[in-house]
Amino acid sequence: MAQLLLKRKPKLNANPKWVYIPLVLFALVALLPLYYLVITAFKNLDEASTLATMWPRSNELLANIRFVVNYPDYRVVRMFANTMLIFALKTLGTVLTCSLAAYGFAMYRFPGKKIIFFVLLSTMMIPGEILGIPIYEFMVNTGLKDIAYIPLWIACWFATDVFMIFLFRQFFQGIPKAYIEAARMDGYSEMGIFFKIVVPLNVPVFVTVILLYFVGTYNDLYGPALYISEKANWVMANSITIFENLYRSGSGSYIVPWNYVSVASLIAMVPVVLVFAFMQKRFMESVSGTGLK
Repeated sequence: MAQLLLKRKPKLNANPKWVYIPLVLFALVALLPLYYLVITAFKNLDEASTLATMWPRSNELLANIRFVVNYPDYRVVRMFANTMLIFALKTLGTVLTCSLAAYGFAMYRFPGKKIIFFVLLSTMMIPGEILGIPIYEFMVNTGLKDIAYIPLWIACWFATDVFMIFLFRQFFQGIPKAYIEAARMDGYSEMGIFFKIVVPLNVPVFVTVILLYFVGTYNDLYGPALYISEKANWVMANSITIFENLYRSGSGSYIVPWNYVSVASLIAMVPVVLVFAFMQKRFMESVSGTGLK
């Protein structure tokens, strides 16, 4: 009887091959904008501005790269350094303040804890654009608008990123309380417990926050366009607008040189792709860990 049951036991087969067909189709659709960006970089000005062809009729890639790199306002090294400065200030402030706030919500008991956390989460429903005008007026009236990129990073030093607090809290709640109690019995201070126990046990979430802030800072066009006016202070997001407005004379209709814009976009993409390629393992660990916890 046992042998019959073993023979009838269903086999655990892998997913059928036809499942990969829609996956491949969806992947191709997702890669279509990137493909069009690449082929546009090969086109000359006339073709890129007037024809929406799926294959370039000309091959002006080297000429386009030469034009973009040698353009006087396109100081890519300086703009990348400015972007990294903003990224470092934003990330350091967020990692320190949001992780400490999350540690308090995860490890301590105090009156109104759930209510306060609920109010924090509810603020995520408020669009950031609503606060744009009062914040801009405050920065202009206090004279902080053009000082060391203050409007772009100062808020990160006050634990204002509620999503990051939530993300840190989810990970910190997975730490066994026995570790914390044992450290307290051994004489560790609360800051010592945080930096010597909590942080080493949750490296993936810290890497994820750094990666998300790198991409967010790198892709932020609204903030730099609003607060940065001097060309010497431009960031990588401004490098694309340089060529978008290359032939703008003030009128409503003007030609956008999409071939130059595409080359500038591809150059700007290189650091993001490299960073994600080296950090994707930690990022996936963070995503899977959040789902399990």
